[in-house]
Amino acid sequence: MKNILSILALLVIFVLPAQAFASSYYYTLEGTVGAISDGGGLASAAGLSIGDTVRYVIEIDTDRTGYYTQNNGKTKTVNKSYYSSLFSGTLNGYGSNTNAYLKDGKHNYYAYTGNDYSSVYMNGWGDSFTDLAIGSTVQQVYEAAYNVEDNWSYTQVAAVDLKVTNISNVAPTPIPGAAFLMLGGLGVVGFVKRRFF
Repeated sequence: MKNILSILALLVIFVLPAQAFASSYYYTLEGTVGAISDGGGLASAAGLSIGDTVRYVIEIDTDRTGYYTQNNGKTKTVNKSYYSSLFSGTLNGYGSNTNAYLKDGKHNYYAYTGNDYSSVYMNGWGDSFTDLAIGSTVQQVYEAAYNVEDNWSYTQVAAVDLKVTNISNVAPTPIPGAAFLMLGGLGVVGFVKRRFF
């Protein structure tokens, strides 16, 4: 019995994701593509057309201050802002945006953020960011990226009236990662059963 408890303790230590203890929240937004400027061909490569449904997951950490990067490469904090980053988007190009902040006001909010693949500008008005809940509407999200393989040509997708479909303090696990965790857990259970029972 002591061995089983030791193994379970190790599983808890190694299997629980680190994000479960973080102060970040992941906002899942789903909306409709209202406009596309596809000079870089990245929207067509992603199979996007006007009227399609798109999904974004944006990380917001209210315990960290947001920042932007100046032309000289130095970062500067944005007063009274939150850290934000794009966890997942729709375009797979090069994101040149080195901003990572969400600025919140009484009746509007906006974010400049991104990841290695694209940059995002999010805009909402009528509410504060802190009022967002599942079912709330974010008025606009613009996603843009450069196609490095096509002479740095540019693609922008505009999505409108995005609904907040999920708010979680744990990052969404991609299907391969979830399958790996499940199979690893089943393997450990099988090992424990054969070894100790």
